[in-house]
Amino acid sequence: MNKEFYSRLDSIYPDMSPTERKIADYLKDADANTCYLSIQELAKAIDVSPSAISRFTKRVGFNSYQEMRLMLADTQENTKEVFFPEIDETDSIMNIAKASFQNGISSLSSTLAILNEDSLTRALAILTNARKCGIFGLGASKIMGEAACQRFLRTSLDTRFFADYHMQLMLSGTLTPQDCALVISHTGRNKDILRIADILRENKVPTIVVTSSASAPLTRKCDVFLFCVSEETKYRPEAISSSISHLMLIDTLFTLYAIKTDSNPEYFTRIRKIVNSTRQ
Repeated sequence: MNKEFYSRLDSIYPDMSPTERKIADYLKDADANTCYLSIQELAKAIDVSPSAISRFTKRVGFNSYQEMRLMLADTQENTKEVFFPEIDETDSIMNIAKASFQNGISSLSSTLAILNEDSLTRALAILTNARKCGIFGLGASKIMGEAACQRFLRTSLDTRFFADYHMQLMLSGTLTPQDCALVISHTGRNKDILRIADILRENKVPTIVVTSSASAPLTRKCDVFLFCVSEETKYRPEAISSSISHLMLIDTLFTLYAIKTDSNPEYFTRIRKIVNSTRQ
């Protein structure tokens, strides 16, 4: 099966209904001829209604059943050509470079396909109503946390971030229900970030989570979560490729807040003036 399609199914599988899981399970094991079935034929083969198939295609980010069929028609041979799964140290520099770029492009396109408007709306509401925003991330996600803070410092939202774990613990303890938290974690299973999430929950702090794992414990400790999808290859560990989509989700939240909420352009002007003063 097309690897991007499998990633889409895998990322939202824990939140699927029993009927949706039945369809997903069938498609995961489907052979090459499945792409030639009409929507009625596929529904009969799975023993569900055609309308269930139609709803499923929207659920996994397609505009129509025909669009999903086109992705199913992408054979394993073509998938190998795109994702370079068999490249080794003897391959050309450009082939390895193309594989790296393709991995990032695939992560972005798959993440966009499953992006949920309701989740974005709820996340924006949390940011808009907050007096202060604490940002949390450890390991590779610490870099994403710093990037998020750098962006929101250009807005009127009072934003706090510390690179040190113990400082993040202290920050989580100072936040109140009038504030909010943005927690970034690739796996959503790191015990330290889960400890922070528990403190935030105890303090009833509205929390937004950005993660790559739909079934992670972290998603059960927040008010709204945003998923990113990444492909796994032996050249680009998933935690690296997912960072591209994590950063884009952060940029999306920043842009939504700046356009929909922040009515005072003074902050942008002031920060830009300060930054420009450092250049010759």
